[in-house]
Amino acid sequence: MRTFPYDPAGTGGFTDETMAGAAGASQPPLHFGAQQANFELVTRGRRGLAVSLIAQDIVALDSGQAVSRRVRRIIRHTGGEAGLNLFGRGTLEGADLRRIDLLTLRIGIDLLRRTPGLTGVLPVFWRTLATSHGRFALLYAGTYDETRPAGLSMEIMGGTETSRLEAVAEVIDQFQSGPIGMILHAAPDIGIVRQAVQAGASCLCLDFAGVDHLSPEGKAGARDLIATARQVAPTVLLVNLKPEWAPAAHEAGATHAVLAPMEPLSL
Repeated sequence: MRTFPYDPAGTGGFTDETMAGAAGASQPPLHFGAQQANFELVTRGRRGLAVSLIAQDIVALDSGQAVSRRVRRIIRHTGGEAGLNLFGRGTLEGADLRRIDLLTLRIGIDLLRRTPGLTGVLPVFWRTLATSHGRFALLYAGTYDETRPAGLSMEIMGGTETSRLEAVAEVIDQFQSGPIGMILHAAPDIGIVRQAVQAGASCLCLDFAGVDHLSPEGKAGARDLIATARQVAPTVLLVNLKPEWAPAAHEAGATHAVLAPMEPLSL
């Protein structure tokens, strides 16, 4: 039985079989309805932020059917250029990232509940997970909610940028021993993907927005990248994958994808 996202117990995840049963004799839907939520906050440096959470379909590449949802997070500054110039363009503090993650978890869970029965994936900054305080806050917020969706996973953003991937491995092991699964978001670089094996993640996520998978040279490189990722983790999730490239991605070893047309911009 293939389960997505990671389900340590083997029973709480969202499976193709349970989805087919819920749909009766008919085929499971190709797409779920669009869902979005938003929130705002002011950082410790008095900078205003607007955060959008957008639920995207996760498609199983072997069947072409949507089996789960991934929440994409978009963070924007409010106040325009004047606000940026007033408070500077420095990076956010760890406390700010932790607040964003906690609000994302709480609001994102409500967002996922709008599609009954679905599991889902929520983003989390590595800098939050790198501290014991941040890990405790996320564990408490995510596991002490009786209506939390079964099979909830968190996607670690920025974890492969640390030189101590063994630290990432420790965090992944800590969470995966409980009810929340972990997905490691890695830069789409074959060298970085090879090193990610040290993290011991059961699912690797690659963003294909900047990956050339159209030219002959790009296609060959993309196949090698996916094949390497599949050697690192049993589940490989590609995001921003062109729909027409889904069969080739599956043949190369990818198991799931968030499809996006990625039309060229015209100015």
